[in-house]
Amino acid sequence: MRLPSFGGLRTRLVLLMLLALFPLGLIALWQTFRVVEETREFSRQVMLDMTAAAAVRQRELVQQAIGAGLGLGVMARFSELDTCRASMAGFLERNPGYAFAGYIPVNGLMECSSAGDLTIDFSDYETMQDAIDRADVYVEVNSDGAVSGEAVVVVSVPVFDADTLLGFVSLSIPEATVKSKAQASAVDRGFVLGAISTSGEVFDIEAPDTGAAQFMPADIDPLEMVGRAGTTFVAPDTNGQARLFSVASTAADSYVVVGSWPRATLIDDGSWVRVMTPMLFAVIMWVASMLVAYLGLNRLVLRHLRELRSAMRQFALGERTMQGLTLEDAPNEFKDAERAFNRMALLITEAEARQMTDLHDKEVLLREVHHRVKNNLQMIASIMNLQARSARTAEAREVLSGLQRRVRGLATLHRSLYTQPETSQVDAHDLVGAVVSEFSAMLPSRDLTIETDLASVMLYPDQAVPLSMWAAEALTNAVKYVGRNGTDAPYIKITLTHDGAGDVSLMIENSTGTPLVESTEDEVESSGLGTKLMTAFCRQLEGDVDVDDTNGAFVHVLRFKVQGFTAASAKSETDASVAA
Repeated sequence: MRLPSFGGLRTRLVLLMLLALFPLGLIALWQTFRVVEETREFSRQVMLDMTAAAAVRQRELVQQAIGAGLGLGVMARFSELDTCRASMAGFLERNPGYAFAGYIPVNGLMECSSAGDLTIDFSDYETMQDAIDRADVYVEVNSDGAVSGEAVVVVSVPVFDADTLLGFVSLSIPEATVKSKAQASAVDRGFVLGAISTSGEVFDIEAPDTGAAQFMPADIDPLEMVGRAGTTFVAPDTNGQARLFSVASTAADSYVVVGSWPRATLIDDGSWVRVMTPMLFAVIMWVASMLVAYLGLNRLVLRHLRELRSAMRQFALGERTMQGLTLEDAPNEFKDAERAFNRMALLITEAEARQMTDLHDKEVLLREVHHRVKNNLQMIASIMNLQARSARTAEAREVLSGLQRRVRGLATLHRSLYTQPETSQVDAHDLVGAVVSEFSAMLPSRDLTIETDLASVMLYPDQAVPLSMWAAEALTNAVKYVGRNGTDAPYIKITLTHDGAGDVSLMIENSTGTPLVESTEDEVESSGLGTKLMTAFCRQLEGDVDVDDTNGAFVHVLRFKVQGFTAASAKSETDASVAA
């Protein structure tokens, strides 16, 4: 079994955490928190139980009223009006806890009630129509009873004949009777018990003389409180004091009972000192241990990571003169990372040095190849020139002269490749300019001028060769057929443009009219070889040609798109075979 090394990062961190994070501090914090939460939960549960107990007593009172209403409904259904009125009045005498009893038919005209011969029309009352639509037991709170004139809880019990609704027996319970059913002496301990009807009306069940409304939540609508039955929460009351509220439903869910208790009673009779002292001690222990752990991690880990990151950034930015990375007093794991980084930097530096050497050798070799190819092509052109001088016929001299011109065009391309910094591409500006310079010596008249406007376009040889050859053939035709249009001076214009999106246009324009020299075109040239070559070069460039011979000028325009080396080389081989 391998023993852990005291130089390892894992061992150091374990020892540091054992010294810094004392479990007793965490246990004390957890236990204190649990005690506080249990105290709070107990206070909440006590208040919810008290509110629920009050709701049970209210439910019993309403249930008794529902039972009485069912009996009175049977009586009212089968009795005469006088008998019905006497029965209602007798019910109130035997049950002094009720303020009113009456039977209201569905037409809303109440004639049978404990008020004797008093007749009241409820047909226009909104609550009457709601009761008819509900056709069920309905309990509502009325702060101003229609008959009693006092705050009452009205219990309406429907009366049926089979499935047909005949009317309602309405019993009114005074608010004083409702309050008397609540638990006594709770107000002395700050407990307030109120109620909220389904219409959002607040009324007292057990509260100080100022009323229960001021002990209700200030920022919560009473109608929203109706939907919170069975919950407990803390909120400020209308006096701005934080209180604990519990909401319980009542019979028929016609209203809710709301209990309100001072928040100070939630935790240790409002004494926060005894609660916060052990919690504060545990928090101080935790913060101190975290501080020690942070300082230890910064010493053991973070500073080494910063040094390693700095070295990696410098190396990534191209810094190769730096000495090897050295991490002082680092754990074994970081020492391994230090050795790995130094080894990696050494290998990459050596590989880059070899790559730069190979690249330099390749560039030198490529320039030498282009130089030798240029020299060989110039030698071939010189031999053709000697052969042309000894030719006996004009036809032979013309053929050799055309071949010599085309070989020199290729030599010009290779000269541009090895004289420019970029050996894989050539600037079309320099290439076309060199072709124009070659033809300057062929001008048939001193009055003839050549104007150039050449943009800089970098091309690979697969496009540069056909472009220079096409330009040479087009310039040959322009020089051969340039003319004077009246008194205007003859001219040749060469324009090379590039739109920046890869589209290139080469335009060669010459004036037409009276030829400057007599034509010496022989059968070889009249055979159309130059035109065939220009067509083949255009195919290699994947371009198109436009010709315009109007307004005293002959315009030849070649348009093509700059391509990459791979696609262009594969295409150029095919087009070259077609041209041959």
